[in-house]
Amino acid sequence: MDSSSVDAPLRQRGAAIALVSLGTAAIIFGGMLSAATARSASYHSAWFVAYLVLVVGIAQVVFGLGQWFLASKPLGITVVIAELMIFNLGNIGVIAGTLLASPLWVDIGSALMVISLAILAWAVRAPRRRGWVLWAYWALIILLLASVVVGLFFANLGAP
Repeated sequence: MDSSSVDAPLRQRGAAIALVSLGTAAIIFGGMLSAATARSASYHSAWFVAYLVLVVGIAQVVFGLGQWFLASKPLGITVVIAELMIFNLGNIGVIAGTLLASPLWVDIGSALMVISLAILAWAVRAPRRRGWVLWAYWALIILLLASVVVGLFFANLGAP
């Protein structure tokens, strides 16, 4: 085992910290929002909390930890910023479009989500480990891609 594969987790620390930090913040905010709206929860507030916790939060944490364990080469700052910006802007678009009943914003957000998922997949294109972590990482990408398709269908179902 060469020193580059031993040091790989240390070199991926920046991407992991950024993704895990934003994901954790989304989970905490979602929990606080759920507590604040519990007495008068609506469909939109419940959907928003679930989306924040599951997609913006947990998925981002899993991607950060997954890259930390899987990526064999250090991710450049451009890749990390692209992952963070595109993933989170995509989520903002989906959230805004859903809450404002604007299919166009859902479409834009969904397109950004697909781009971000491609970048997240590319980041582990040559994994230094195989096994359940790699399978879980890919399963999450596929699950989110399927969710994008379903979300687009429902957002545009009644659109003119």
